[in-house]
Amino acid sequence: MMYVLIIGCGRVGSGLAQLLSMNGNDVVVVDKDASHFQELGPTFDGLTIEGDGTDQDVLTKAGGSKADVFVAATDDDNTNLMASQIAKQVFKVQNVIARVNDPEKEPLYRDAGIDATVCPTAIAVAHIRNAIMHPGLIALMTVNKGGIEINKIEVKGPVVGKALKDIPLPKDSTIAALVRGSKAIIPDNTTTLQKGDIVVVANLAGASGKVKDVLAKS
Repeated sequence: MMYVLIIGCGRVGSGLAQLLSMNGNDVVVVDKDASHFQELGPTFDGLTIEGDGTDQDVLTKAGGSKADVFVAATDDDNTNLMASQIAKQVFKVQNVIARVNDPEKEPLYRDAGIDATVCPTAIAVAHIRNAIMHPGLIALMTVNKGGIEINKIEVKGPVVGKALKDIPLPKDSTIAALVRGSKAIIPDNTTTLQKGDIVVVANLAGASGKVKDVLAKS
């Protein structure tokens, strides 16, 4: 169980808060506008605090010093960057994650030592690109301004029944996880792919087409 502090209760922040709370984590959500807490719904059992997520006093009240994870999820990049810096530098939170709305601003977060960024714009672009050029390959996340993609794809074709060590994936890609039914698996080289497996692949953006050709060849 983790203590998670989320700044911003829009669609992203509220959705994340609901999921983490349902999984048994202690969740605190901070937002300037108390009316936004309605987005959390009646089943949310975490805490809500009305206030500015860049205010150290507000973050102290929210338990910033004991947070295992800090997420800046507002729709304002300046707010997310400032809040993340405070979490990292003042409260010494080990895992700080920030939403980045403008892909061009991602380097600022890296320079500030933020642990991870998620850019919905870059993900949407990669998702649409894949829908056009590589149907069936779904972008989950992009890293380094889209240079690295994390995609998911349903296994089919000649790779079914083969161990990972015998599958000629592009050198710029790796299978990080797979889902088999309701079970999540961290595979090794001896793991054999089965029909219907959903694999999560990390690869350079330029390798996405080759990944699909190998893992889902008709």
